[in-house]
Amino acid sequence: MEIKVKDFINQVEADEITKIVLDKIEVNEIGELKDNFMASLFADFENAFSKGKVVQAVQPIEMVDESIEIVLETGVINLPFANIKRVDNFFDVEDTVPLLTNLIVISPSLNASGLFIRSYSDTSNLKNETSKIVADTLLSIKQIQENLKKNEDSNLQES
Repeated sequence: MEIKVKDFINQVEADEITKIVLDKIEVNEIGELKDNFMASLFADFENAFSKGKVVQAVQPIEMVDESIEIVLETGVINLPFANIKRVDNFFDVEDTVPLLTNLIVISPSLNASGLFIRSYSDTSNLKNETSKIVADTLLSIKQIQENLKKNEDSNLQES
């Protein structure tokens, strides 16, 4: 699927996007996540973009005292909707470009920015990308868990 950059920017800025927020998953650690924990996220995301919509689908996860958001967005570059003002720095707004699938993992304990962002191929190819997206998501959650453990250990040493 392709979209004109100007149309993409206008839809996001006008909040004319399909927003999907799934029920929160609560776990104590990454190992408690079921193998198919992203299945609903993929299905809802694919259903919305197959109707020609610009989409943001969110799977909240609560892990111990850490809130994590796994977000799938359609995009034209690896920037979240929150950074829509920067998109025209990379394209002529009259260009027509492929609509990509972006994975955004949000957590204050992930890294300094609190974000992991990766773009995958054209949204119409999502079925071929799901295993990569799940693997990248699990790596990010594992990093969050490791960072939380390090912080906990350093707090214990300071006591």
